Amino acid sequence: MSKSLQLPVCTSCNRPIIANDECVKYYCPNCGYVLIWRCQSCRQFARTYKCIGCGFEGP
Repeated sequence: MSKSLQLPVCTSCNRPIIANDECVKYYCPNCGYVLIWRCQSCRQFARTYKCIGCGFEGP
């Protein structure tokens, strides 16, 4: 029986976040309930993200 490992996904680009990526995770600055994951590339280029809980959009 094997269990598959589910990687976190970048909120901006929807790509899986790998272990060596310089990513960040934090709760939505507006509602504080949804965990936002951002990969290194999206952070570097300030790509927008949208909270699925409250609709807040941020860089």
